[in-house]
Amino acid sequence: MHSTVALVLAGGRGNRMKTVTPKQYLDLGGKPVLRWCLEAFIAHPRIDAVRVVISPEDRHLYDQATDGLELLSPIDGGAYRQNSVKNGLESLVSTSPERVLIHDGARPF
Repeated sequence: MHSTVALVLAGGRGNRMKTVTPKQYLDLGGKPVLRWCLEAFIAHPRIDAVRVVISPEDRHLYDQATDGLELLSPIDGGAYRQNSVKNGLESLVSTSPERVLIHDGARPF
């Protein structure tokens, strides 16, 4: 059982940025934006596990961005943010965490 899980939403398209690559996968200081976020949660002593909700069509970008990180398997997001949150929360039911922190993967700091 994981008492505290960080659920990171990384399925957005970042349309306002007008880039082909979603902003959570863009390089920031030598790493994808998402990786900065995930490394912070992984390093935090009170976070027991991290799960990422992604867009299925970005799986290759996710795999590259998270190579070597210890994460729970990713979950496919939904059409809207609230659908992605729901999918992520439902994926955690079997582990019964005491706390779930929900964070956007495009916000690394």
